Amino acid sequence: MIEVSTELIKSAVYKLCFEANTCLDDRVYSKILTAYNSSNDKILKTILQNAKISYETKRPLCQDTGQVLVFIELGQEVKLTGEFLDNAINSAVEQCYIENFFRKSVVKNAIFDRTNTKTNTPAIIYTKLVEGDEVKIKVLIKGAGSENKSKMEMLLPTASEEEIITCCGDLILSAGENACPPMFIGIGIGGTADKASILSKEVLVSEEFSDKEKDLASKIKDYVNSKSRNNYVLDVKLKSLATHIACMPIAITINCHSDRTSSCIIKNGEINYEHQTPYFINFEDSEDVKEVFANDVEIIKSLKQGEEVLLTGEIYVARDMAHKRMIETDTLPIDIKDKIIFYAGPCPNKPNEAIGSVGPTTASRMDKYAVELYNKGLLATIGKGSRSEDVKNAIKQNNAKYFTVVGGVAALLSDKVKSSEIIAYEDLGAEALYKLYVEKFPVKVELS
Repeated sequence: MIEVSTELIKSAVYKLCFEANTCLDDRVYSKILTAYNSSNDKILKTILQNAKISYETKRPLCQDTGQVLVFIELGQEVKLTGEFLDNAINSAVEQCYIENFFRKSVVKNAIFDRTNTKTNTPAIIYTKLVEGDEVKIKVLIKGAGSENKSKMEMLLPTASEEEIITCCGDLILSAGENACPPMFIGIGIGGTADKASILSKEVLVSEEFSDKEKDLASKIKDYVNSKSRNNYVLDVKLKSLATHIACMPIAITINCHSDRTSSCIIKNGEINYEHQTPYFINFEDSEDVKEVFANDVEIIKSLKQGEEVLLTGEIYVARDMAHKRMIETDTLPIDIKDKIIFYAGPCPNKPNEAIGSVGPTTASRMDKYAVELYNKGLLATIGKGSRSEDVKNAIKQNNAKYFTVVGGVAALLSDKVKSSEIIAYEDLGAEALYKLYVEKFPVKVELS
């Protein structure tokens, strides 16, 4: 029997959470770089630039530092000593997220108490007994933008390979731009609905697949990319299990381009980390993009759909709960006329920073509030993804704008923020109403 202290596991989980949030693994970075070299895609270039900035500054790759999933493979010959395993893991997550100014995004209860725990715990922990005397730990950081696009389908047990490919491919395509492509996909097939769903996440932190699983995953990837823009999906991982004779459960986990995973093995009292740091490429900013000032209302109103600009000036930050309060309160905390609202929830800032990592959240979640605000004189919003027909009509009728910005490049965007202050709803934390001063903030006119 080999003794392993949960204090050692706590140390490992702390570092894995930090690595996954601030350093893109080379196995991910190299896939993005290969795609960029073959396409010269500006979005891919921005993602690569963000990865370099994140690594150098130790800021999170994305402002949504997610919910932490921990997969533990515990050797049967291992005896754990110290505090209860789940408590040690949650303590590590809490310590890492507080000490490194990561955003805390976990609420106490999905229905009855959506108060932020302010610790990013509890983590979601899966423990499995295996042969041997090692402890394997795999961490997956799961942001909400891509998680909200994950899917589950129950196919007929007689489904053909072609039907499986089409089903998986169409479910992936339905994620659209809200999931921050290019994407990394995990697919679990078999077991029961719950087992397939867990498996679809576990495969994202795995590298062991049969030749048949690799072949089917490759066919699904090719199907998706043949029906979408180039490099919409960079990798598909698929695992299949035994199942009931009358079942064919299929679960798909969507992961954004920041495929944030990290792993280690504890053996003989030592932690062996498996994270691979890439060789980061330097890129020169040679784009000739015009600068537009946030208070130059007529210039902003004259911008055309598809135009890219660098925005400078005062903008406001608000997302779900701030919008809910603004609409439900008789008096708005700011004069909304000719203002710009950025849909975001930033990480806490370190003492020497104007703001922590900050990036766009899914704009469609604010659609039920946007029409009223546009009608009150809101000049523009900034976010990611598509808008409803009602919002599109309100933008057109008010000669307003909807800007998009590349999702998941929060370390890069935080460099564009020169000052920030909370002006309302401080109790909401990351969902408070902020005022920012930005310089040369890169946006694209999505709707005009």
